[in-house]
Amino acid sequence: MNRMTNLEVVQTWCDDVMSGKAPSCHYERKAIERWRTDLEREDLFFDEKAFNRIVRYAREFKHYKGPMAGRRFEPEPWQLFIMANVIGLKRKATGLRKYMYVDIYVPRKNGKTFLAAIFASYFLLKDGEAGPEVYTAAVDQQQARLCYDASAELIRASIFGADTKPYQWGMKSPFNAGVFKPLSKDTKNKDGLNIHAAICDERHAWPTNEIYDVIKTGMGARSQPVLMSISTAGTDVSNPYFSDIETYKDILDGKKEKDNHFILLFCPDEGDDWRDEATWYKVNPNLGVSLSLDYMRSECEEAKLRGGTYLAAFLTKNLNTWVDAPEVWIPDGVILANNGPVPDVEGEKCYVGIDLASKSDVTAVAFFFPKHNYVKFLFVIPEAKVSQLEDRVDYRKWKEEGWVTVTPGNTLDEDWYLAFLLNELGKYKVECIAYDPWAMWNLRNRFGSYTDKLKEYPQNIRHMSVPTKWLESALLKKEMNLGGNPVIRWMFGNVVIYTDPNANIKLDKGRSRNKIDGVVALADAIGGWLNLTSGESKEIYTEHTLRVL
Repeated sequence: MNRMTNLEVVQTWCDDVMSGKAPSCHYERKAIERWRTDLEREDLFFDEKAFNRIVRYAREFKHYKGPMAGRRFEPEPWQLFIMANVIGLKRKATGLRKYMYVDIYVPRKNGKTFLAAIFASYFLLKDGEAGPEVYTAAVDQQQARLCYDASAELIRASIFGADTKPYQWGMKSPFNAGVFKPLSKDTKNKDGLNIHAAICDERHAWPTNEIYDVIKTGMGARSQPVLMSISTAGTDVSNPYFSDIETYKDILDGKKEKDNHFILLFCPDEGDDWRDEATWYKVNPNLGVSLSLDYMRSECEEAKLRGGTYLAAFLTKNLNTWVDAPEVWIPDGVILANNGPVPDVEGEKCYVGIDLASKSDVTAVAFFFPKHNYVKFLFVIPEAKVSQLEDRVDYRKWKEEGWVTVTPGNTLDEDWYLAFLLNELGKYKVECIAYDPWAMWNLRNRFGSYTDKLKEYPQNIRHMSVPTKWLESALLKKEMNLGGNPVIRWMFGNVVIYTDPNANIKLDKGRSRNKIDGVVALADAIGGWLNLTSGESKEIYTEHTLRVL
């Protein structure tokens, strides 16, 4: 019987995952969907020879720790999948690799450090790069040396050991003038780096992305550099990797684009039970290989028995769950289900909510049409905001598609904005304009004939709980029409809810992951509508036939 090729192993694994034969999580399947789409793209090709080269290289190494010590490494199908994407996918126009960035997000004891060590040594010795500089990077020197020491030990004990010379500062490859070093914030002269590849270890623990950004800027002179991150989840959601993971999920879900970034995330799906062994298999691709089921059972029982920090450690390290992470308020699938054809609402009754940001940020207006439960949004940003990267969204694309309006300059021109808004208000029968008083103090007297429609709407929990709960209920029942707006979809994904001891809720801007201005404006609009109508959204004589009271 002929042995399957490496590529056939990958394709079979993909088939098993997508068919449900192999346990998997949502974002694992999304990565496979992306791979299959890439294989069909006209601008890409798969270099099977390059893929097989790194697989042969990987099989030359032996495990050097634990019960598998001395045994030759045999990549698991999910690891071959990573190699196929990172090394094999290339662009036809240049013949160079598709991916510059790589993120592998997987729980502990799934062999990620061993795999990263193989990649690091491959980039040093076998990637065909002249004078490659390869680094392992971490929050401190001790952590940075973990992946470096693993690579150094693998190389030393392999047939490639003769190709290198170890030094106290790192390792050198004489035959191609390559160097391999650990890198941390304590490393001196970081700005002079000429990096071919870097492995960033346990990004969840990095309090800033300072080292990550230094690495990125040090790759500009290389033709096909690779910046690879390997990490589990963490416990501090203020660290940048938490929001980075949310961005990577958006990329896999198709809400954002970053074509040169390979992403493979192993994490529980919404509603998964951490005590269920089926969840363990979905999240741990090496369960039964480098990670034993008995170990997981033991750790789970300890978490059940002792709770507290033991449960937090089990969820974080073994199930890749950010323990301190705020929960998503409304799942993205629910938001997608609240879209439909845009109705003709010109001249119809509407209730408006305004959330004015600072003059250099996003300003949102929501027009709520109760007859249709339809919402039209206006998002306005100054021109300088379009090219900024801190929000990690493509404002330029949204501008071209008509979802965002851009005003010239670095800040919002109030005269231009007011004229623009009054023109929009004139298209409908405006019943109420509810606004956050914080940034409206200098515009309130400039609304002309709409001044009597203005209603100050405080953002405290007393005022915001009822409209927020109404919106939540309508969305969960799939009764809203958000018009397919990708900006509000993104903003709903950022929302974090504050709940007080009496179960009142409000949108928490301070803890939310990113901009939520459009959601706040919608809650304001609904609040104004509820105050004026008590929630009666239908016209009794036009929407119903005979009623008996």
